[in-house]
Amino acid sequence: MARVYFNASLEKHAGCVSVAVAAQNYRALLEELTQKLPQLTQEVLMPLALVIDGEIVQEPFLADFSAEAELHFIEKIAAG
Repeated sequence: MARVYFNASLEKHAGCVSVAVAAQNYRALLEELTQKLPQLTQEVLMPLALVIDGEIVQEPFLADFSAEAELHFIEKIAAG
């Protein structure tokens, strides 16, 4: 199963440091996380960037990942 790791800010919402997920795409990931951790809403997650195995994904709705993936949500970096 893929594993999602939460930063300190998200850890407060999630109540844990990480969680295993069966999802293998972004849409299923959002749905699974909000079901497992109801306090972690899509409104909290959607503005964040998704990192899959150390690589920031520009279009998360188009990205798939493996069952062994390491996932992180981070603040988006704004260009100036």
